[in-house]
Amino acid sequence: MKHSFFYIALGLFSSLNYNSGQAQQIKTAEGNPFLPAYNQVIDFAEITPANIQEATRQLIEKAKESNKRIVAAEGKRTFENTLAEFDNGDNLLSQAASTYEVVFSASPDKAIRDAASAAYQEINNMVSAQAVNEDLYKAVKAYSLTPEAKALTGERKYFLHHTLRNFERDGFALSKEKRDTLKNINDKLLDLSLKFGNNIAQDNPTIVFNEAEMDGLSEDYRRSHRQSDGTYKMDVSNPSYMPFMNYAKNTEARKRFYLLKMNVAAPQNDELLNEILSLRTRKAKILGHESYADYVTEAIMSKNKKNVWDFEKKLAADLRPKAEQEYKELLALKSKASGKAETVIYPYESSYYSTRLLDEKYQVDDQKIKEYFELQNVIKGLFEVYQRIYNLSFVEDKHPSVWSEDVQAFTVTDNASKKTIGYFYLDLYPRDNKYKHAACFPITAAARTKDGRSIASAALICNFPKPSPEQPSLMPHSQVQTIFHEFGHLMHCMVSETELYSTSGTNVVTDFVEAPSQIMENWVWNKEVLSLFAKHYKTGQVIPNELVDKMIASRNAISGLTFLQQVFYGTVDFTLNDNPGINSDRTIPALVKQLQNSITLYPFVDGSHFEAGFGHLTNYGSQYYGYLWSLVYASDMYSVFAANPLSPALGHKFREQVLAKGGSDDALNLVKNFLGREPNNKAFLKNLGIGKK
Repeated sequence: MKHSFFYIALGLFSSLNYNSGQAQQIKTAEGNPFLPAYNQVIDFAEITPANIQEATRQLIEKAKESNKRIVAAEGKRTFENTLAEFDNGDNLLSQAASTYEVVFSASPDKAIRDAASAAYQEINNMVSAQAVNEDLYKAVKAYSLTPEAKALTGERKYFLHHTLRNFERDGFALSKEKRDTLKNINDKLLDLSLKFGNNIAQDNPTIVFNEAEMDGLSEDYRRSHRQSDGTYKMDVSNPSYMPFMNYAKNTEARKRFYLLKMNVAAPQNDELLNEILSLRTRKAKILGHESYADYVTEAIMSKNKKNVWDFEKKLAADLRPKAEQEYKELLALKSKASGKAETVIYPYESSYYSTRLLDEKYQVDDQKIKEYFELQNVIKGLFEVYQRIYNLSFVEDKHPSVWSEDVQAFTVTDNASKKTIGYFYLDLYPRDNKYKHAACFPITAAARTKDGRSIASAALICNFPKPSPEQPSLMPHSQVQTIFHEFGHLMHCMVSETELYSTSGTNVVTDFVEAPSQIMENWVWNKEVLSLFAKHYKTGQVIPNELVDKMIASRNAISGLTFLQQVFYGTVDFTLNDNPGINSDRTIPALVKQLQNSITLYPFVDGSHFEAGFGHLTNYGSQYYGYLWSLVYASDMYSVFAANPLSPALGHKFREQVLAKGGSDDALNLVKNFLGREPNNKAFLKNLGIGKK
C-alpha cells in the first residue's frame, strides 16, 4: 500500500460516473476535468498541466474559506460547524493530493507528471500550514469543552480525540516561534521526500547481457528482451529483474544486475536521506521526544518504540534457527553445483538457489506453475472471490477516461442495496517513468454526506508481465499473492461506511493498515479458491491437486530467510529514525551494512546502496515494521476463515466489523470484535512454520 507523506485523509468531492455501457459524459465544475461534479469520475484523459494548476488554486482557496468558517463560528460551536467542517475542508486538499499522486506516479506525459508533483507539494504545504494554524486549534479546543462534545460517542468521539491530539502533536503546547519552525521543517521534509521518490521513479537504468549470460532463462523471457543485434536488454522493474535472479545460471551476471538494482537513485538519495533524518530528529526533539521513532509510535498501534524493538528482536530470534537450517540447504545446493564445500550465499545468489530448492526438494517449478496463472484469468478469479465473500458486483466501464490506454476501470455495486458504492482502476503493466512496484492508491473516500453516501475510488498501479503477441501475461504465484493483497486495500476503500472522510477506508493507523490486505493473501493457497481461476493458459486444465499440494508443502521452505529479510528492512527503517547520532550520508551505508550482516544470513555486497532505492524510508518513516506487526493480526483473523474461505457469512462479518469501520475505532477493538477474543500470535507463527503444528 502506498502512503502519502502526511498520511492525510483521503477524498472529499467524491467523483464517480458509473455509466459502464457507453462513453462517459463527465460533468465537471467550471470546465476543469480535474474538478468533477459530485459523484462523477475525474476526467483523467483530458487533464492538462494548466488544469492541475487552476484546480490547485481553487482547492486551496476553498480550503481557506472552510477554515475561515470554522474560526468564525464562535457563537455556538457544534459538531457540524467545527469538526464536520474541518473534515470537509481537509478532505478537499487530501482528495487532490491523492489524485496528484496517481498522476505523477503513472502518467506517461512528463509535463503532466511534473505539474502534478508540483501541485502535490503545494497542496501538502497547505496541509502543513493547517497543522500549525492556531485559530483552527482554538476552535476545535473550544468545541471540545462544550456539553455536546463531552457527550459524543463512537466515531465522532474518536475523531475529536484524534483531531485534538494531532494538533497538540504538531506543537500547540509550544510557542508560536517553535510552531513556525516546525512548519518550515515539515515543508522541507515534504520537498526532500518528493525528491527522494522522484529520484527512484526517474532512475531507469538498463543492463545488457549476451547469449551465454542468458543461460537458464525461458524462451518467452528472452524473446521479450532480445535486441536486433542478438543481445538482451533489461531494466530494473520486477518483471525483468526477478526472473533473471531466479533462473540465470551465470553468477557474475546476476551480481552485475543486483548491483545495478541496488544502486537505483544512488548516491543522490543517500545525501537526501541524511537531510531527511536530521530534520526528523530535529522535529522530534522540538516536540519533546528523543527520536523520530519515539514520536511516531506514540500515536499508533504499537504505542511506543520499546514495543517495536521488542517485537523485532523477538521475531528475529524466533526465525533464526529455521533460517539457519534453510541456509544450510542452500549451501548444499551451491556446493553440489560447484563441486566444492561452499560457505557463503550472497544476496545475488539467494533467489537462484531458493528457486533450485523449490524445484529439487519440492518439485515446484515456478516456470510451470505460472502457466496456470494467466493475468486476466487471475483477475476473473480475484473478482469472483471478492464479489462472493463481500456480496458485491464489479462491472467494467468500456469507455473510461484514464491516464494511459492500457488502464481498465470498473464500477462496484453492493448487491444488497443495489447501489453503486465505488469505482476503481487497474493499471497493471510496466511503463517508462511509472511507479515501479505494486500498490493501491486511494483517490476519493466514502462518507455519509448531506447528499447521501459519497462513492469511493482507488487505483491499483502495478508492474506485472505485459502480454506479447506470442504469449499472454503469465504470473508467478508470488505475484498472484501480491494482487490479492493490493486488492484487499482497494476493497477497504470501497466498502467503508464511516460518517467522516478522515476515518474512511484505509485511514487507519499505519501499523494496522496492511492487515485487511495481508489477510487476503491466504486465499491464493486454498485449493477450492485456486480451482476458480488457476487454469492452464493453453489447455484450460484446472491446476492439478498434486501440484497445489507441492506448492503448499513448499510455502515455508524459506520462510525463515524471507522473514528475516523483512525484519532487516524494518530494523533499518527503525534504526535510522531512532538514532540521533546519524549525521552523514557516509554513516548510513555503513549502518545498513552492519544491520544486514547481523540480521540476515546473506552478507552485504560492497558497492550496494539498498537504502537509496528503498522508497518506504520516506513513505513509512519508522513504520515499516508495521508489515510484520499487522501480519500477526491478519493471520489471527484469517484463522476464522481457514475452514471456509468462501463463506459469504464470514465475509459479511469481516466487511461489517473491520473493513466498513475504517479508522473510526481503535484498531485493536476491531480485531477483538471480529475474533470475539483477545488476539494472539499462534496463527502467525504457525503460518511461518515455526509454531506448533
